Amino acid sequence: MVTVSDIARQNVVTCKITDDVPYVAKKMVDAEVGSIFVEDEEGKIVGLITDGQIFRLVADREDPTRKTAKDIMVTPIQKIDKNASLKEAWELFQKTGYKRLAVTDKDKIVGVLSRKIVQKFIKYSRAKTLLK
Repeated sequence: MVTVSDIARQNVVTCKITDDVPYVAKKMVDAEVGSIFVEDEEGKIVGLITDGQIFRLVADREDPTRKTAKDIMVTPIQKIDKNASLKEAWELFQKTGYKRLAVTDKDKIVGVLSRKIVQKFIKYSRAKTLLK
């Protein structure tokens, strides 16, 4: 059985809740990721920012230098255990409408799983099965 940890992005990239959006975007670009976790003053992860939030901010012609991570982050974060099946992950994506899930190991965030990656994996698996 393929688990969430088999296909999740393992590196956890974070920013501070007070970081301005251009800094957050630069950090995402430098790390080559489409999402970043947001930490509060004590280092607890309290939110998630995706490239989509940044795109919307720009599309709405808002000044990103006047916005912080707190202003655009999604909260609460939806979590899934690293040993969960892809079926469980897909059902959670369907139920919540979220595009990213925080992958946890004993309540510690160890990665991120995107809806798009799960969709691609499912399509690939089905195609591979059909070609046998």
